[in-house]
Amino acid sequence: MIEELKQYQPKQRGKAWVCNDIPNKDYHKGIGISSSFIRRFGESQLHAIEHKQKTTPAMEFGTAAHSLLVEGQEAFDKEVWVMSGSPYTKAYKEEKVEQEALGYIVMKEDDANTIFKMKDKMIYEGNAYLDAKGKVAESSFYWYEDDVLCKCRPDLICPPLDNPNSTDEVVIVDYKTTQSVEPYSFAMSVKKFRYDLQASFYRRGMEAAGYKVDSFVFVAQEKTYPYASKVFVMTKEQMDFGWSIMQTYLENYKEYQKGKTLSVYNSPNVVELVL
Repeated sequence: MIEELKQYQPKQRGKAWVCNDIPNKDYHKGIGISSSFIRRFGESQLHAIEHKQKTTPAMEFGTAAHSLLVEGQEAFDKEVWVMSGSPYTKAYKEEKVEQEALGYIVMKEDDANTIFKMKDKMIYEGNAYLDAKGKVAESSFYWYEDDVLCKCRPDLICPPLDNPNSTDEVVIVDYKTTQSVEPYSFAMSVKKFRYDLQASFYRRGMEAAGYKVDSFVFVAQEKTYPYASKVFVMTKEQMDFGWSIMQTYLENYKEYQKGKTLSVYNSPNVVELVL
């Protein structure tokens, strides 16, 4: 048992602990290192350790979209407070502060309507995953890599669509709001934000929990009209390669824990400039 998780009544599965009811904010502030942390550590160790999470309107929009499309209307209503009227009035500003203090994502009515339109425009293949039989949404998984406690929180896992009654095989599904679902453009986003490393890390967590990962699927959707969407599948070979990189990052993190000096952008303090 991991002491800090007791209040969330975790269940052990394989070599992992699974919590179904950790609030999103508690998960991100709590124990364990995440895929995003390790990816950031691989880019610049100092910046990862000193990173302070800042919430942006784009992040809040993405979180609200996740609530509706991944978890459904009930989850959206619990997490999002929709406001109408002018955001410049005193009453609007006061209500916004009040609802944010209660933990809501406060969203303008126009932005909320955009998310509802996105849900309506989701393609059949995307909904096949987002509404899959036997899906489990927003569960938090914790496991150890040697002495390092790792964590991941897949948008959802579900049985393979061609084997919906499976209890061991799962597909990891990640819903992404994006600028473009044109295949080359989205592939460039995957490379830029290292989503392949994220996929490999999530697969590792699922395997620690005793699952066999059938595939990793991105359900991607554009945030502007006509809200086009597309499903992208990450191959096992790509995840294998991603994990080889993440292993290196984890080993470097273990060295930092033992006292090794942090590097900045993985380069010496004095660099010969190359133009």
